[in-house]
Amino acid sequence: MDTTEQHPADRAADHRRHRSVGLQDLALALAATAPDVFYFGNPAFPGTSWAEHAQVLALACVQAVALALRRRRPMAVFLVVWAVTTGACLLTLADALSFTPFFGLLLALYTVADTCRRPAAFTALALGLAATGLKTYYLVDLVPTTDSTSMLLSSLAFYVLVTVSAWSLARWVRAGRIAAERDRRDLTEARRAVVRERTRIARELHDIVANAVAVMVMRAENARSTTPAEQTGAIEAFGHIEDVGRSAMTELRRMLRVLRSPDAPVEDIGRHGLADLQPMLEDGRRTGIRIDLDVRGTPLPLDDSVDRTAYRLVQEAVTNITKHAGPGSHAAVRITWSDALHIEVVDDGAGRTLALRRDLSTGHGLIGLAERIAVFGGELTAGPHRAGFRVAATLPLSPTPAAGAPAPAVSGGGLRRRGGL
Repeated sequence: MDTTEQHPADRAADHRRHRSVGLQDLALALAATAPDVFYFGNPAFPGTSWAEHAQVLALACVQAVALALRRRRPMAVFLVVWAVTTGACLLTLADALSFTPFFGLLLALYTVADTCRRPAAFTALALGLAATGLKTYYLVDLVPTTDSTSMLLSSLAFYVLVTVSAWSLARWVRAGRIAAERDRRDLTEARRAVVRERTRIARELHDIVANAVAVMVMRAENARSTTPAEQTGAIEAFGHIEDVGRSAMTELRRMLRVLRSPDAPVEDIGRHGLADLQPMLEDGRRTGIRIDLDVRGTPLPLDDSVDRTAYRLVQEAVTNITKHAGPGSHAAVRITWSDALHIEVVDDGAGRTLALRRDLSTGHGLIGLAERIAVFGGELTAGPHRAGFRVAATLPLSPTPAAGAPAPAVSGGGLRRRGGL
């Protein structure tokens, strides 16, 4: 059984499409042949015999039938039309009839130049120019000798120019179509490469991060369940580790789902905004850092992308304080609503910093934030502030992409001290 058999509806659609193309080709063939008969022939000229009429009609019918099949066999159709044109010109030169067709030859030549490779296209052009030469010779033979030079030059200027122009236009159209097809193939391959890379990243995240977080959550759960009841601080700490780990797993699952779905936008990874600051700040306070939140002005509606970026900014700054300033430090988060959104996170650097916490940083957190903020037309500054560190940003109330802006850098030189997440 052939599993590739088309559905009846698809077969019907293909049949209708082929029939429509066939009717279009037939109409174009008649449109090219009719001017050849009535402009380059003399069917209505007085004294024309029925034999001449029959010969012209026979040649015209052969040309029309061949042109109707030009998409299927471009070169074969051109040779038939060329033979009709050349034969008609030779018979006309022999005074057997008066018929020197041209438009049908142009259409056949255009089809070959548009659909065939370079050797066939140049061969067709040479044959077409040869037929044009016969037609020019016939026209020069019609006029007196004194006018033959002007007739020769004008005929060559017209027929050769039109023939070469039609051929060149077809080659130009073919080159454009090939380039467009190549671009589509490259784009398709690039999209496939992106999908493969996203899948690979999702697999690596699952194998490395997800498994490690899962192990930490399970160890924290086991430690909490075996810790004596009187050690309430340890039980609370282990519970906090469990909560943060499970929250990280939830976001990681969402991110992995987005990475494995080519059509899912990256922005769907989490929907946190400024309204979710309190739980995140509370997590920071549980690590032993005193964090104050100061909101000034009237909060205004924000675009989702700006809202998420503002949240990630505060999260990154608080996380850096947790890692680098340590327990016992004092931090302030100031949010000011005015013509733009101003966010400032500053700490006093008075905590107990552990050297091992430097290993928890990848060194790309603030750089990534600077890039995201620059996309919206905002600005990020970060650097030492007195004994501590300060991160400040200005964000527009709605995203205003900065076209053509270079990759931003975080001002203040603070990346050497605090690499970010």
